[in-house]
Amino acid sequence: MDPIIYTHNEHNSLLVILSYIIATISAYASIDLARRVIVTKKGVRQAWLLLGAAVLGIGIWSMHFVAMLAHHFPEPVYYDTTIVIISVLFSILGCFLGFYIVSNKEFNLIRFSISGIMMGLGIVTMHYVGMAAIKPLTITYDGFLFSLSIIIAILASLAALWIGFLSPYTKMQMSWKLKLLFSLIMAIAITGMHYVGMAAATYSSSIEMNESIDSMIDVTLLAWIVAIATFFIFIVFFFTITFEQMWRARETVQNSILDAADDGIIVANNDGTIIHANPAFYRLTNKFAGDTSLYSLEQFHPDLAKDVTFNYDFLLDINSSTLEVKRYLIQDELLNKSLWFLRDITEKVRAEQKVEFMAYHDTLTKLPNRYKLNVDLDNWMQSGYEIACIYLDLDRLKFTNDTLGHQAGDILLKKVSQRLKDVVHENDLLSRVGGDEFIILLVDQRVDKAHDVANQCVEAMNVPFSINGINVRVTISAGVCLYPADASNAKELIQFADIAMYESKENGKNQVTSFNGKIQEQVRRKVQLTEGLFSAIDNKEFYLHYQSKVLLETGEIDGVEALLRWKHPVFGDVSPVEFIPIAEEKGLIFTIGEWVLQEACSQWVRWRDEGVMPITIAVNISPIQFSKEDFLYNIKQVIQKTKIDPHFLELEITESASLAFEKQTLTKLNELRHLGLKISLDDFGTGYSSFKHLKQLPIEVLKIDKSFIDQLIGNTGQEAIVRSMIQLGHNLNLKVLVEGVESQDQVDWLKNERCDFVQGFFYSRPVHQSEVKELLSFSALRV
Repeated sequence: MDPIIYTHNEHNSLLVILSYIIATISAYASIDLARRVIVTKKGVRQAWLLLGAAVLGIGIWSMHFVAMLAHHFPEPVYYDTTIVIISVLFSILGCFLGFYIVSNKEFNLIRFSISGIMMGLGIVTMHYVGMAAIKPLTITYDGFLFSLSIIIAILASLAALWIGFLSPYTKMQMSWKLKLLFSLIMAIAITGMHYVGMAAATYSSSIEMNESIDSMIDVTLLAWIVAIATFFIFIVFFFTITFEQMWRARETVQNSILDAADDGIIVANNDGTIIHANPAFYRLTNKFAGDTSLYSLEQFHPDLAKDVTFNYDFLLDINSSTLEVKRYLIQDELLNKSLWFLRDITEKVRAEQKVEFMAYHDTLTKLPNRYKLNVDLDNWMQSGYEIACIYLDLDRLKFTNDTLGHQAGDILLKKVSQRLKDVVHENDLLSRVGGDEFIILLVDQRVDKAHDVANQCVEAMNVPFSINGINVRVTISAGVCLYPADASNAKELIQFADIAMYESKENGKNQVTSFNGKIQEQVRRKVQLTEGLFSAIDNKEFYLHYQSKVLLETGEIDGVEALLRWKHPVFGDVSPVEFIPIAEEKGLIFTIGEWVLQEACSQWVRWRDEGVMPITIAVNISPIQFSKEDFLYNIKQVIQKTKIDPHFLELEITESASLAFEKQTLTKLNELRHLGLKISLDDFGTGYSSFKHLKQLPIEVLKIDKSFIDQLIGNTGQEAIVRSMIQLGHNLNLKVLVEGVESQDQVDWLKNERCDFVQGFFYSRPVHQSEVKELLSFSALRV
């Protein structure tokens, strides 16, 4: 029987629509796939090519078979399983070749054309191989429509590849609306190719079916398989796309945050491979490493590639610059990486170093200061080192400041510092601890060289310094003390070296004195005296002696001077010359001075009550005591408490006190005179009084210091000086008193020069209060 031939082209409209939807989804997927192939790194790109080709190929194959199932055949048909499988492979292979060729290199018309032809031929082959799977029909094709279907497939493939890989939209994120529009247009081309191919087919039925029915697929079963498989693949595909988009969005946000940071930030594998680095890191690499194409931490610096398993941070010094590096591990079930932060802290470090230098160094000479000295000294002592301390003091800095100005003095200090630097060794510590004071510390084996180093410092000053064209000569006095041989702690070490230095000054300056037993004994005595002064008043160890002031013309006692004495429980009688400076240094002079004033006034009242003819009683006032703000108040309180007649109270102030605080001094003295007190100027001639000051001060008596009388007789120059001082006092309408008179010759000479009063051993030594009555009973003394 002849086969039945027919060209029935009726289709199920619902399945036709479904095939178009599948074609649209496939086209949409191809656009997304193309973008991922473009933006993905090389290693992952091959995976996306395979996945994309599989999804797109299966999608087009699904559209083909759904469209075939939409065709109404006049008799039941089946599909050859093997041929069906082969057809889908052609579709996948064509899509893969098209993607691979067009995405691997820059645009080339020939390569672009080949990629479109390969993809189009793969789709056309899939179509006609799939048609061959229809059994038991025999299919013949119209040549024109067959060729037209091939052309449509190739053109559709070229359009898809251009949109996905070469259009301007590939360089930007294409909106979903635009992708959908392109997908709808491409779906028309894809389905158009299929239906043109279907229209080219002529079917004829076979009387016998040679193939086994077992190898055939039922149409209904095929429809379910195609539909389920297709939509499952699309679901998986779009889930993958969505997940990848979410992951990429997360990475983009993270990378944007990292890229916006000012610090260099990198994400790296544990082997040191750089996964991501922000722009700030590459600015650092270009600045420090000179390379902006780094792929590993080791390329930047070997220390960054150390295999460690914990978080840590450290400083990295590169090209005189400092980087702060911090490393954090990122470890969980999915990640095993590290996060690095790098910050250029060069300016911060330099600023801190500058602040630290200023804190530990003298601003003028740049030498270590006392704070630095104390820190190093404590560290060396804790380490158990032997230490030598050399205390140095310039002998003529004040003279330089007074004659050439403080700027010249600063220049001198810088030059002196440089010479001292030339003397000391690298491990020695030379520091400036005061205006003209320096300390050198020698450690360990250098201790034995301490005296030699001190002598070298003294000798280094032998050559004059040239300052502003003027040669300036200075000398240095030095003191040396050793730890632990002489001192038991840091305070004693410096203090004893200072004391030894002052011993050098007292012995003529420009020399070195080592701290020894004698000096140590003096120090111990001073310490004990200092401690004793705090309790001397309470223990009633102070007492007063009185020395008479004699009217030279008549030989009568005009008054007495109260002189402080101290009987120490250990040392016995201690001279005021020794303990008064200590009292002034420790601030005890205020309490002691008030006690002397009150005791002297109380004694005057007792004499008066005992019937002794009233005489003037003089009390020495320390310059420190006089400068105190409540001095006047205290004087008034003593007068009020003791009931002394203020006209018989005389205050002796030193020449230096009268010149300090000139306006305040004048105010205080005038107030004292207003109260009725007498004022005398003690130690006249040892200071810098001028006629102007003497004329302004409300004083009554000038007291010429004992030092002018010691070598008076037979010394023409000295006689001329004392004579002029007496005449000066008289010219200012002041009385003149000379201290320290010890011989008849001195008395005769002073009397001849019309001196008013004398005071000294020739008439009377300082005596106890009980002996004053006896002295006053002899109103006529030797003249």
